[in-house]
This record gives sequence, C-alpha cells and structure tokens, in this order.
Amino acid sequence: MSVRLAYPGDGLTDGVAHLRRWSEADLGCVREAAADPRIPEWTTVPAAFTEAEGLAFIRRQWSRLDSGEGISLALSDAATDEAMGLIVLLLQPSRPGVAETGYWVIPRARGRGLATRAIRLTSTWALADAGLARVQALVEPDNEASARALLAAGFRAEGTLRSFLLSGDGRRADAMVFSRIAADL
Repeated sequence: MSVRLAYPGDGLTDGVAHLRRWSEADLGCVREAAADPRIPEWTTVPAAFTEAEGLAFIRRQWSRLDSGEGISLALSDAATDEAMGLIVLLLQPSRPGVAETGYWVIPRARGRGLATRAIRLTSTWALADAGLARVQALVEPDNEASARALLAAGFRAEGTLRSFLLSGDGRRADAMVFSRIAADL
C-alpha cells in the first residue's frame, strides 16, 4: 500500500487550532522555537537562529511533501492564523501505511491544548482520509506533557524502546511508543 500525502484543502481546523502549509511569514515562530533548547535538540529547527536559517527550515518543511517523505504543517491559532508550532507526519517506507508524527509548540503557546488538538486533527485526517493504517509517536519518558497530549488525542501507549532515540548532539534516549490506528477512530 503506497500512500502519497497532499495538503488538505484549506488545512485542518477544529475552530481553535488550524493546521496549514508553512509560510515565510511564520519566521517568528521558528525564531521562538529556536530559543527553546529542547526543540532544536530533537528537530531540524536551527539552534542558532538567523533569518537565513529560519527560511531554510521553512523550505525543508515544504520539501517533505515534494520529496514524498511526508507532510509538515504549521500549527496556528485559528482566530489569528499566527503560527504557534509544527506537526509532521513522516512516512515509513519500510512499513507501508505507517507514519510517525512529531510536533512542538512554542513556549508561550503551551498549556492551551494546541498539541493535543493538532495531534487529533492530523491523525484523524491521516487515518480517515489519507489512507494510512497507523500513526505512531516516539516520546522520551520524561516528556510527560507530550505523553498526556498523545493520550488525550486518542493514542495508546504500547511500550518503551530502550536507547532508541538519537539527538542532534549524539545523546541516546529511551522512546515510549504511542499509536493510533484506523480501528481507533
């Protein structure tokens, strides 16, 4: 089963969160994400922000769809359209029908349930409309906020993979595995 993702129409929204294609106007969100030490550690957000690096980050998000790697969406406030974070679905070529999700929310937007909303919107769309059979997430055991967001979005905890994750600086970490499948909808 081969899945090719495409941007969903006008994006995905629940009236509070809006998931849409990244724009160069979202540079401020990338700047704020770069200032949080945990976001660049596990993502491609530049640790040393410059406008050029921020724009390169946004272009990489566009290229995920163009290359068939997956899809990256800006998580914005539905009322203002200001970008507050990111959610990505990365296809797993060796496991057809499976995508891994990753997400982050800038510090000043945390505590509003935006991550949970983005995870629920994206996984529901992926499983109901985009043809995926499984969406999974890997989370460090000490990232309790991320685990809570996944569970609230309908994911199930499956177990822990020891020394599975590798950060940008070479640090290894365990990964808790969470998933949502089409039958969960």
